[in-house]
Amino acid sequence: MKKRTRNKIYKGILSVGTAIVLSLSLPFTVLADPTTDAKKAEQDKKEKELKQSIQENQNQLNQINSQVGNLQSQQNAVNSQISGLNAQIAELMANVSILESDIQVTENEIYETNLELEAAIQRENEQYDATMTRIKCMYEQGDTNYVTLLVMSNSLSEFLSNAEYIEKVYQYDQKLLNDYKETKREVQELKEELEIREEELEVEKADLLDQKSELDVKVSGLRSIAADYETQIASARREADAYAAKIRQQNAEVKAIEAQRAALLKEEQKKLNPAAATPTNTSTQTASAPGGTAIMTGNIVSAGPNARFHGAQYQVDVGVITSAPGSEKGKEVAMYAIQFLGNPYVHAGRSLITGTDCSGFTSLVYKHFGINISPGVAYQRYEGRSVSAADMQPGDVIIYPGHAALYLGSGKIIHASSSATGIKISNWNYRSYVDIRRML
Repeated sequence: MKKRTRNKIYKGILSVGTAIVLSLSLPFTVLADPTTDAKKAEQDKKEKELKQSIQENQNQLNQINSQVGNLQSQQNAVNSQISGLNAQIAELMANVSILESDIQVTENEIYETNLELEAAIQRENEQYDATMTRIKCMYEQGDTNYVTLLVMSNSLSEFLSNAEYIEKVYQYDQKLLNDYKETKREVQELKEELEIREEELEVEKADLLDQKSELDVKVSGLRSIAADYETQIASARREADAYAAKIRQQNAEVKAIEAQRAALLKEEQKKLNPAAATPTNTSTQTASAPGGTAIMTGNIVSAGPNARFHGAQYQVDVGVITSAPGSEKGKEVAMYAIQFLGNPYVHAGRSLITGTDCSGFTSLVYKHFGINISPGVAYQRYEGRSVSAADMQPGDVIIYPGHAALYLGSGKIIHASSSATGIKISNWNYRSYVDIRRML
């Protein structure tokens, strides 16, 4: 009995000892720090709120950029009307100039005709006076020259001959007088025709000037409308810049939270396993900026897995950029641009990730480097300075009719092509170009 009781005691002691040994052989469990958990929960909440606010601000920004695009389209339409009216005004003024020249010529002709009329009147008067003088001398003053010719005739034949001579003298005088009268009449009619023509030209000129005045009023009104659009666009851009600045600030806050979370995680790992304090870097080398999608494999940059488009048109060898002649800054611009291969095209969109249009793409790429160029092909056409095709360098903006692209080098461009193809690589001469602009 005593032996049996003693065996039970030994077995109990052995069980307790075994339990103690087993418990000592197990690793210690580190209980979670309530303070750390609270911090993580607070960070998660703040990050969630920030991301929600970023999305709301991005939506507002997209809406404003869309509004800017619409305003610019309306402003471009008004400017197009102004250009058309200005062309009409220029044509009217050219016609006015022609009329003024015709009026001047007509006035010169009238002046010369007046001189001719005065001379014709003077010749008529002189001939009339000469004829009347001869008649008076022959009939009224008893001048016998003509009578003598008749009286001294030796025969009827000679008498008739002398009478015929006298008649011829009279007829000659009368013919000269009639000729002078006819000349005067013709000159007078010419003068009247010229004066009528001048009056008609003046009426035509007045009509053209009235039309010009009407067009000037229309142009003035349209310019006022265009200026109002410009004011609205400037206001919308300021608002868009404010939203963009807020988004940048919030993104920075999100990054700070992520950094804090990473630090907390590292601290926890250090407590659990000091050997894991220095993690091994196994990340994939990428060419993407925050939010970018492109992936670099060797020297080839191609659209990332989250991009909308993939294929040969969405990859490029960086050697195209690095081996091209040009400034390092231009090459930086080109290298930044290729990060967004395969991302979508969105008309009037202003995001390199969720979507932008052609001029928005070039504008946003340059904005990353602190260089502001206006979205809108019509505006970029006159920004920077023009360079020749032979002098193209990476980073240059190529302007096509209604389209803009960024030159990479070796004859390649990257551009937000269309909603069907997104941001892709093409040959620069795939269509006729208008100009090449250097923004750096």
